[in-house]
Amino acid sequence: MNKPNFRKAKIEAYKTLITQDKFSFPINPKSIKIQGQKIKVTSLQEYSQKTGITIEQLTSNGIFSDGYTISKNNINIILYNEDIETEGRKMWTIAHELGHIVLGHTTQCEKNETEANFFAAQLLAPQCVLKHLIKNGAKLTVSYICDKFKLSKEASTNCIHALSKVMDSDSKATEYDDIIINLFEPYISMDYSFNAYFDELEDRRKSF
Repeated sequence: MNKPNFRKAKIEAYKTLITQDKFSFPINPKSIKIQGQKIKVTSLQEYSQKTGITIEQLTSNGIFSDGYTISKNNINIILYNEDIETEGRKMWTIAHELGHIVLGHTTQCEKNETEANFFAAQLLAPQCVLKHLIKNGAKLTVSYICDKFKLSKEASTNCIHALSKVMDSDSKATEYDDIIINLFEPYISMDYSFNAYFDELEDRRKSF
Protein backbone atom coordinates (compact mmCIF):
# COMPACT_ATOMS: atom_id res chain seq x y z
CA MET A 1 0.00 0.00 0.00
CA ASN A 2 2.85 2.40 0.83
CA LYS A 3 5.04 1.45 -2.13
CA PRO A 4 5.51 4.14 -4.78
CA ASN A 5 3.30 3.67 -7.83
CA PHE A 6 5.93 4.13 -10.53
CA ARG A 7 3.67 3.04 -13.37
CA LYS A 8 1.03 5.62 -12.48
CA ALA A 9 3.68 8.34 -12.27
CA LYS A 10 5.02 7.36 -15.69
CA ILE A 11 1.60 7.25 -17.35
CA GLU A 12 0.55 10.59 -15.87
CA ALA A 13 3.79 12.19 -17.08
CA TYR A 14 3.23 10.81 -20.58
CA LYS A 15 -0.39 11.98 -20.61
CA THR A 16 0.77 15.42 -19.51
CA LEU A 17 3.17 15.62 -22.46
CA ILE A 18 0.58 14.36 -24.94
CA THR A 19 -2.08 16.88 -23.91
CA GLN A 20 0.09 19.98 -24.40
CA ASP A 21 -1.18 22.37 -27.06
CA LYS A 22 2.34 22.88 -28.34
CA PHE A 23 5.23 20.45 -27.94
CA SER A 24 8.76 21.80 -27.79
CA PHE A 25 12.10 20.23 -26.90
CA PRO A 26 13.84 20.29 -24.51
CA ILE A 27 10.87 20.27 -22.16
CA ASN A 28 10.31 23.50 -20.25
CA PRO A 29 8.21 22.69 -17.15
CA LYS A 30 7.38 26.39 -16.73
CA SER A 31 5.22 26.21 -19.86
CA ILE A 32 3.47 22.93 -19.01
CA LYS A 33 -0.33 23.18 -18.76
CA ILE A 34 -2.28 20.74 -16.60
CA GLN A 35 -5.88 20.12 -17.54
CA GLY A 36 -8.26 21.16 -14.78
CA GLN A 37 -5.54 22.92 -12.80
CA LYS A 38 -4.53 26.55 -12.50
CA ILE A 39 -0.78 26.71 -12.04
CA LYS A 40 1.60 29.61 -11.66
CA VAL A 41 5.36 29.19 -11.50
CA THR A 42 7.53 31.85 -9.88
CA SER A 43 10.64 32.13 -7.76
CA LEU A 44 10.47 32.43 -3.99
CA GLN A 45 12.32 35.71 -4.27
CA GLU A 46 9.90 37.21 -6.79
CA TYR A 47 6.86 35.98 -4.85
CA SER A 48 8.27 37.53 -1.68
CA GLN A 49 8.84 40.82 -3.46
CA LYS A 50 5.35 40.94 -4.98
CA THR A 51 3.43 39.84 -1.88
CA GLY A 52 5.51 41.47 0.85
CA ILE A 53 5.83 38.11 2.58
CA THR A 54 9.40 37.74 3.75
CA ILE A 55 11.64 34.84 2.76
CA GLU A 56 11.80 33.96 6.46
CA GLN A 57 8.00 33.65 6.54
CA LEU A 58 7.93 31.59 3.35
CA THR A 59 10.61 29.24 4.62
CA SER A 60 12.13 27.92 7.80
CA ASN A 61 13.87 31.10 8.93
CA GLY A 62 15.33 31.67 5.48
CA ILE A 63 16.52 28.10 5.06
CA PHE A 64 14.64 26.39 2.26
CA SER A 65 14.93 23.56 -0.20
CA ASP A 66 14.84 23.93 -3.97
CA GLY A 67 11.10 24.54 -4.08
CA TYR A 68 7.59 23.71 -2.99
CA THR A 69 3.95 24.34 -3.90
CA ILE A 70 1.30 26.36 -2.10
CA SER A 71 -2.40 26.57 -2.96
CA LYS A 72 -4.08 29.96 -2.88
CA ASN A 73 -7.47 30.94 -4.28
CA ASN A 74 -7.72 27.66 -6.22
CA ILE A 75 -4.33 28.29 -7.84
CA ASN A 76 -1.31 26.06 -7.36
CA ILE A 77 1.73 28.30 -6.99
CA ILE A 78 5.02 26.51 -7.59
CA LEU A 79 7.83 28.36 -5.86
CA TYR A 80 11.45 27.62 -6.67
CA ASN A 81 14.68 29.04 -5.35
CA GLU A 82 16.14 31.49 -7.87
CA ASP A 83 19.57 30.89 -6.33
CA ILE A 84 19.68 27.27 -7.54
CA GLU A 85 23.03 27.05 -9.29
CA THR A 86 21.92 25.48 -12.59
CA GLU A 87 18.95 26.00 -14.89
CA GLY A 88 18.66 22.23 -15.28
CA ARG A 89 18.13 21.77 -11.56
CA LYS A 90 15.48 24.51 -11.56
CA MET A 91 13.64 22.67 -14.33
CA TRP A 92 13.81 19.43 -12.34
CA THR A 93 12.46 21.19 -9.24
CA ILE A 94 9.49 22.58 -11.15
CA ALA A 95 8.81 19.22 -12.84
CA HIS A 96 8.96 17.55 -9.42
CA GLU A 97 6.35 19.96 -8.06
CA LEU A 98 4.16 19.40 -11.11
CA GLY A 99 4.34 15.71 -10.23
CA HIS A 100 2.89 16.37 -6.80
CA ILE A 101 0.01 18.31 -8.37
CA VAL A 102 -0.77 15.81 -11.15
CA LEU A 103 -0.53 12.82 -8.81
CA GLY A 104 -2.82 14.46 -6.25
CA HIS A 105 -0.34 14.42 -3.38
CA THR A 106 -1.60 16.22 -0.29
CA THR A 107 1.02 15.15 2.22
CA GLN A 108 4.81 15.06 2.31
CA CYS A 109 6.25 11.57 2.70
CA GLU A 110 8.95 9.40 1.19
CA LYS A 111 6.48 7.62 -1.12
CA ASN A 112 5.14 10.87 -2.56
CA GLU A 113 8.62 12.34 -2.98
CA THR A 114 9.77 9.21 -4.83
CA GLU A 115 6.74 9.32 -7.12
CA ALA A 116 7.22 13.03 -7.85
CA ASN A 117 10.88 12.41 -8.71
CA PHE A 118 9.93 9.60 -11.06
CA PHE A 119 7.25 11.80 -12.67
CA ALA A 120 9.88 14.50 -13.24
CA ALA A 121 12.21 12.00 -14.90
CA GLN A 122 9.45 10.73 -17.20
CA LEU A 123 8.35 14.26 -18.08
CA LEU A 124 11.80 15.63 -18.92
CA ALA A 125 13.51 12.52 -20.36
CA PRO A 126 10.90 9.77 -20.80
CA GLN A 127 12.00 6.21 -20.17
CA CYS A 128 10.60 5.02 -23.50
CA VAL A 129 12.58 7.70 -25.36
CA LEU A 130 15.83 6.77 -23.64
CA LYS A 131 15.22 3.10 -24.42
CA HIS A 132 14.51 4.05 -28.04
CA LEU A 133 17.82 5.91 -28.21
CA ILE A 134 19.73 2.95 -26.81
CA LYS A 135 17.99 0.57 -29.23
CA ASN A 136 19.14 2.75 -32.12
CA GLY A 137 22.76 2.93 -31.02
CA ALA A 138 22.95 6.03 -28.84
CA LYS A 139 25.29 5.82 -25.87
CA LEU A 140 23.53 7.31 -22.88
CA THR A 141 25.74 9.00 -20.32
CA VAL A 142 25.12 11.68 -17.72
CA SER A 143 26.93 14.17 -19.96
CA TYR A 144 24.78 13.21 -22.96
CA ILE A 145 21.51 13.71 -21.06
CA CYS A 146 22.76 16.98 -19.56
CA ASP A 147 23.56 18.29 -23.02
CA LYS A 148 20.60 16.89 -24.96
CA PHE A 149 17.79 17.25 -22.44
CA LYS A 150 19.24 20.34 -20.71
CA LEU A 151 19.20 18.80 -17.24
CA SER A 152 21.58 19.09 -14.32
CA LYS A 153 24.05 16.28 -13.58
CA GLU A 154 21.95 15.21 -10.61
CA ALA A 155 18.75 15.17 -12.67
CA SER A 156 20.48 13.29 -15.49
CA THR A 157 21.72 10.71 -13.02
CA ASN A 158 18.16 10.35 -11.72
CA CYS A 159 16.93 9.75 -15.28
CA ILE A 160 19.52 7.04 -15.88
CA HIS A 161 18.60 5.49 -12.53
CA ALA A 162 14.92 5.56 -13.53
CA LEU A 163 15.80 3.91 -16.83
CA SER A 164 17.64 1.04 -15.13
CA LYS A 165 15.06 0.46 -12.41
CA VAL A 166 13.49 -2.98 -12.38
CA MET A 167 9.99 -2.49 -11.05
CA ASP A 168 8.13 -5.64 -12.02
CA SER A 169 5.20 -4.65 -14.26
CA ASP A 170 6.04 -0.95 -13.84
CA SER A 171 8.92 -1.33 -16.32
CA LYS A 172 6.66 -2.63 -19.10
CA ALA A 173 5.66 -0.49 -22.06
CA THR A 174 2.60 1.72 -21.77
CA GLU A 175 -0.09 2.46 -24.34
CA TYR A 176 1.45 5.92 -24.74
CA ASP A 177 5.04 4.90 -25.53
CA ASP A 178 4.75 5.14 -29.32
CA ILE A 179 3.05 8.53 -29.11
CA ILE A 180 5.77 9.88 -26.83
CA ILE A 181 8.53 8.53 -29.07
CA ASN A 182 6.87 10.16 -32.08
CA LEU A 183 6.76 13.49 -30.24
CA PHE A 184 10.47 13.35 -29.51
CA GLU A 185 11.56 11.70 -32.77
CA PRO A 186 12.27 14.89 -34.77
CA TYR A 187 14.63 16.06 -32.02
CA ILE A 188 16.48 12.80 -31.33
CA SER A 189 16.68 10.96 -34.66
CA MET A 190 19.92 12.66 -35.70
CA ASP A 191 21.61 11.46 -32.52
CA TYR A 192 21.49 7.78 -33.27
CA SER A 193 22.00 8.26 -37.00
CA PHE A 194 25.26 10.10 -36.29
CA ASN A 195 26.27 7.45 -33.75
CA ALA A 196 25.64 4.72 -36.29
CA TYR A 197 27.69 6.64 -38.88
CA PHE A 198 30.69 7.05 -36.59
CA ASP A 199 30.43 3.46 -35.40
CA GLU A 200 30.60 2.37 -39.04
CA LEU A 201 33.68 4.54 -39.61
CA GLU A 202 35.33 3.05 -36.53
CA ASP A 203 34.58 -0.48 -37.74
CA ARG A 204 36.13 0.34 -41.11
CA ARG A 205 39.22 1.81 -39.43
CA LYS A 206 39.72 -1.32 -37.36
CA SER A 207 39.46 -3.52 -40.45
CA PHE A 208 42.49 -1.88 -42.09
